[in-house]
Amino acid sequence: MSRKAKIAICSVGITLWLVACQTGGPPTPPARTPTASPVLPQQAPTPMATPTDRTPQGPFAVVLVPPADQLHVRAGPGPDQPILATLPPNASGLFLTGKEQTVQGARWVEVRLPDGQIGWVNAMFLTQEVSRQAFCADPQVSALLDRLEAAIRERNGPALAALISPIHGLRIHVSRLSDPVLIRPEQAATLFTDETPVRWGVHPASAMEIIGSFQQAVLPDLLDVIERPHERHCGLLVPPVTYQPTWPEAYQAFPFYSLHRPGTPGNELDWRTWVVGVAYVDGRPYAAVLMQFFWEP
Repeated sequence: MSRKAKIAICSVGITLWLVACQTGGPPTPPARTPTASPVLPQQAPTPMATPTDRTPQGPFAVVLVPPADQLHVRAGPGPDQPILATLPPNASGLFLTGKEQTVQGARWVEVRLPDGQIGWVNAMFLTQEVSRQAFCADPQVSALLDRLEAAIRERNGPALAALISPIHGLRIHVSRLSDPVLIRPEQAATLFTDETPVRWGVHPASAMEIIGSFQQAVLPDLLDVIERPHERHCGLLVPPVTYQPTWPEAYQAFPFYSLHRPGTPGNELDWRTWVVGVAYVDGRPYAAVLMQFFWEP
């Protein structure tokens, strides 16, 4: 055989891509939502894989799980996967392995439990743990509150949307006894202009249901604190005025600040407080809860 008669043989390998498809999510705490748009927008059922080579993070704590409920830890992302373990509402000391996957708009993360087991949970039910001392001294939190007050004063929806937890959303309570109304960042962008009526709950004094848009039913009470002289208290719900409420059990892992406007001289009972619950996402604080407190007869 001549040198010029050489025959080159090439082989082609075929790579098969496998995509897992799960749907749904774990049960979520009850929360009313504005009727203008759904709180959990549905996306294509095919999950999108995200980078999995991140450094393990933690510790994390369970949040938004009612006292009588539990958080399921599953063998894979999605509620159809087998349950490996359950976590109580106050569980803590959890670490992310760095693996995550998005299923129908919900972010699922792989976690290492305190006993060493590894499983998957919906990231909405986790928040980064932070001590009260570190939280109160965090300049990021002070900046968050400054920007939150500015966005509300200026009726700036896009600015407000950027401050809301992209994972947990913002739960608004018009009173300590009302159910939360869940606002997603994309909804907050038009919150100051949307005139869609929303059911915000029952007023504790009049027992009448509060119905109206955000700018009608909520904004005036927010401005009554933000646009007037007020105080900030870290980790204190309401200064000792007429009663001392408690932070809801489902929010225990959310550290908080209170924005308190004292009562006017001669009418100390007209005080008002808005409490801002904070969630840390990738090391950055976001607003996750707004709950109002005021004098109740």
